[in-house]
Amino acid sequence: MKKRTQFKRASIIALCATLIAVIVINVVSAYISGKADLTEYKRFTLSQSTIDLLKSTDDDVYVKFYLHGDNVPEEYVPLIERAKEMLAEFKDVSSNVHYEFIDPLAGKKPEEMQAILGQFLDKGLYPTPVNSKYNAGQQVTMQYIIPGATISYKNREHSVLLVENDMRGYYPTIDYSYMRMEYNFARTLKALIQPKKSHVAVIQGHGELATPNVMWTIGQLGEGMEDFYSVDIATIAGRINSLRNTTYSSSDSTQIKYLGNKYDLLIVPQPTQWVSDTDRYIIDQHIMHGGRVLWLIDATNASMDSVENVQAMYAIQNPGYQSLQKLFFNYGVRINPDMLMDMESFQMVNVHGKNQSFPYLLNLANFNEHPITQHIESVRANFASSIDSVNSGDGLKKTVLATTSKKTKIKTAPGFVALKEGRDRPNVAEYNHKNVPVAMLVEGKFRSAFAGRLPIALTTENQFDHKDYSTDTKQIFISDGDMIRNFVDSAAWFPSVMMYQNPNVQRQFKMHEWLLVQKAIFPTGYDQNTGKMYDNTEFLVNCVDYLCDNSDMIELRSKILQIGQLDKSKTGVEKVKLRYQLLNLGLPLLLLVLTGAIAIVVRRLRYSRAR
Repeated sequence: MKKRTQFKRASIIALCATLIAVIVINVVSAYISGKADLTEYKRFTLSQSTIDLLKSTDDDVYVKFYLHGDNVPEEYVPLIERAKEMLAEFKDVSSNVHYEFIDPLAGKKPEEMQAILGQFLDKGLYPTPVNSKYNAGQQVTMQYIIPGATISYKNREHSVLLVENDMRGYYPTIDYSYMRMEYNFARTLKALIQPKKSHVAVIQGHGELATPNVMWTIGQLGEGMEDFYSVDIATIAGRINSLRNTTYSSSDSTQIKYLGNKYDLLIVPQPTQWVSDTDRYIIDQHIMHGGRVLWLIDATNASMDSVENVQAMYAIQNPGYQSLQKLFFNYGVRINPDMLMDMESFQMVNVHGKNQSFPYLLNLANFNEHPITQHIESVRANFASSIDSVNSGDGLKKTVLATTSKKTKIKTAPGFVALKEGRDRPNVAEYNHKNVPVAMLVEGKFRSAFAGRLPIALTTENQFDHKDYSTDTKQIFISDGDMIRNFVDSAAWFPSVMMYQNPNVQRQFKMHEWLLVQKAIFPTGYDQNTGKMYDNTEFLVNCVDYLCDNSDMIELRSKILQIGQLDKSKTGVEKVKLRYQLLNLGLPLLLLVLTGAIAIVVRRLRYSRAR
């Protein structure tokens, strides 16, 4: 009886302890959440930049999520679930975050619905038709969803488009939107908290790539990231105030006062004509006053168009490159007048309907660790040249961003370039250079190329606020102008532009997206011969982000660049497909049966020993 009483008391104590433990665990778990993100790039964990952004809020943030309601198709459900998880994480980081899920069209009459849809159009959230509903009178009612949200902060409101197409064609729309959700939320929130736009100018007037040939990159910056960048096409043409803000002195209407740089960043895409002393000086002083420059320079006149037309050409130094060399030397960089051939990255070119390899078309796949090159796999380059670092004692920080492989040949200009070089067996002994730089970042305080002297045309410009040394700034030098070029189908370009400018056209696409759909332009980095998409666009946008101090955007975008996909060549085969289906269904059942069998065997062994 005594043992029974002790056992009973011990059982009651154990039961009470268990109940108390369960209650404590439930209470604690209500305030503390934990999870393990086992993905390689931590894509289900908020980026540190997003966390810092949320912690910097000093007022309420209101999020209204409109992709909600009975009309939402089943395929959109993962987006909604992901949004719920992410917004809950936002609120865990900052108590200032408040959110709600709204179906703005629920219970609305047709006339009310049209007015609401018009309001969302004005906000940049294009209503998407999903199905048609037939009522008793056979009247057709189109059903819509609103594929986005709005974020409000300090009396400002921005829209977040959460359903978007992958214009590169890598991923289905829902998958791409799922991966981009944190990036879209964070960049919109940053635009509200830190409302600063960087002004970018694409320089023209020295034989640079025409606007249609840089349309894709301009579209990515000027429209795809319109909260952060304002992009202009700018010509210098000897005008002293072309890159500077000016005003008249209050005391003298003839006295001009310079108010600093007009642009934060200049993009110089493949100048092929001589750049005058005056224009070089104006660019130089843009840098001396803290401006940034992204240089894309062709050292020679070699081009695929010329080679394909005449089978061979005599490559000489590019006049635009020659005129800029002294500037580059003062900035700690020398782009050499040569052409690189990489044995490990011969690319294909189409000649009279037949594909053949061509050693001057490079697939750059060697990148140093840097935020700009984070998760960049391959970049396409044509007739790239080598880059050297000079003036080692200038105090500048120089970072090589991209190089060729370990088997590289350097051909100096002038020299012949012929298509047959791709058909001939390469002489391995000539490919004796390795990891030749083709892109370099330079940061620090630069010395002016015009220190102690002025161009003759500017000797009377005493008010220009000339500087011999810059403030801390940065530049990127890329030895291939074609890296930013997008292919343009001239036959489709002009009709498409005229159609887009027609006010009767439903503007559901931004300009560069519209032209892409109309097959007037192709994305930067797209190879027409192979259909492969290189990472040129991501690399260049990363360069712009870094130069404009938006490195946190690089971190967010990098989480979507390396999402694995199934091998379609294998999953498309019925036998392989059936094998994986049986494996997914049968393996869990097999494990369950094995676990049960092991439990039965263990139990029998235990009781047989007891007997």
